[in-house]
Amino acid sequence: MVERTVDQSDEPVTIIVIDASSCLMALDIDVDTATTLIALASEDPSNWDEAMTAWPRYRTPAVCEFVSSLPLEETGRGDAMNALSSSDAWVAIDFRDKRIFTGGQFDPVGRNAAFAMVVDESGNQHCPLSVHLPPWWELHEGVAAREVSGRRLSPIDKPHVDREVLYGDAFLTDIATRALTAVASGAWQESDAADDQTARDPLTIAVHRDWLMTPRDDLNGRMPRQLLHGAIGWSDHVTWGQRLRFEDGGPMVAAPCDWAGFETAPMGSQEMCLYFDLCREVIGATWHFLAEQRETSCEIEELIEFLRDVKDDWLHRPFEGGSPPSFILECDRRRVPRGAGVAIEGIDAVQSEQHLADCDCPICEMMAEGMFGVSFTSIDGHHLELDDEFAFSMIESRQAWETQQRENAEFHAEMDRQWAERKSSGETDDPFASVWSGINEDNLNPENSPFSGKLGGQLKMAFMVGEIVSDLETDQTTRDEIRNLNQAFADYRNSKDEQLALRASELKAVLESLADRYPILVSKSADLQSRIDEAMRGEQTNKGDRDLPF
Repeated sequence: MVERTVDQSDEPVTIIVIDASSCLMALDIDVDTATTLIALASEDPSNWDEAMTAWPRYRTPAVCEFVSSLPLEETGRGDAMNALSSSDAWVAIDFRDKRIFTGGQFDPVGRNAAFAMVVDESGNQHCPLSVHLPPWWELHEGVAAREVSGRRLSPIDKPHVDREVLYGDAFLTDIATRALTAVASGAWQESDAADDQTARDPLTIAVHRDWLMTPRDDLNGRMPRQLLHGAIGWSDHVTWGQRLRFEDGGPMVAAPCDWAGFETAPMGSQEMCLYFDLCREVIGATWHFLAEQRETSCEIEELIEFLRDVKDDWLHRPFEGGSPPSFILECDRRRVPRGAGVAIEGIDAVQSEQHLADCDCPICEMMAEGMFGVSFTSIDGHHLELDDEFAFSMIESRQAWETQQRENAEFHAEMDRQWAERKSSGETDDPFASVWSGINEDNLNPENSPFSGKLGGQLKMAFMVGEIVSDLETDQTTRDEIRNLNQAFADYRNSKDEQLALRASELKAVLESLADRYPILVSKSADLQSRIDEAMRGEQTNKGDRDLPF
């Protein structure tokens, strides 16, 4: 993605909007508005009415507040083509055939770009406008006006996701049938699979893989896996564009959910990852159900009814301590990022904090306080690759997956070789080295003071406090002592100027008290106290400048 300002000339742009049953035209549109209209196609609207409802997701101060105020008027196709031919700069957006054309002096926009729509007096760029056209949209830039009347170069190949099959009884029935077959097989009966989850793992992988990789009549011969792919990159790019808007001060606005085809719209990465987890949840519940029913016969209808409840419960309970899958799925399908506590226009719920209630980590506490800004959450999908099975991978084609597998193997082999060389030469890197080792290395560089900058200094200090907490937990100290330390550190980092010296003294007193009771902490406590003194000296020297040492 290339970030740049919209620096085209002020030459007015002719805009043509083509729908299935009408053609709209405006002869005097500014470049900012024309570029914003192109950006609307990022949402894959089917017509102009749908595109207008996406305007709040792309509007910036550089354009009008309401898209309905644009001077677009209905016209005939012939008049529209004549206007394009005589225009110095023009844009045609064809919602019917999902195409965009530009010509004349209108500069190329590209399929994936971000524009700064506002530049302040200091030259700082603001109000990002992201353009991420879906893969099935054609983009023809710098062409002659007559090209607008031509045909598409290729058929519209938009992924169609049948969620009734992926999430409904067809899915549950398939899993139940395969599981019942597995339980009746010799592989199950000759193993400890009924009582041992590890013994069930190969069967879980097989049932999951076969569900995804078997062509189905109700999918017109397609495999369920094919429904998961085809638009992940596009969807994630659009979502990222909305995050850029929010971080620049714009509102968080969800994509409309009442467009034609919304229910069968392509998946994003978050839904793909959650679908993997849902499959494993359902398969795991199936094994437990059948293990408990081993002494009695089980009717498949009974198992399917049980799995319906499992699915519904999973959708609405917290996922990894945060918001439930139902909320994550809605955000992914409506292409908005999930920021902790961030209100989303169009969605009632908000992303919950994911910090553990009894977490004693000072860094987590700083994150929960918002010291690093809004905490955005996403699922990276690494667990989809852990079974080394193409069926589960986020990579779409087998050829690309095999290439990555080969490259990963070569990378790990090289890392093993380098580690063996370091080990044979006596050089070792301790992955569990103390935080102090890294901070002391920083001291060797006078330009990289370990406590320069209020936020950076506090973060480094938090790592030191965190290691002391870890030592206390290893020594099985009381939770009260750990909480007292964390509270003293929190009071120190959140204190105002007039209280800073007092809070620093209180934190040092807690550290001294811990060192008296736990000899293992003597050196760390003494060093951290000296760091606090160093920070206080810097604060006195640079009093009033909150960006300098605290």
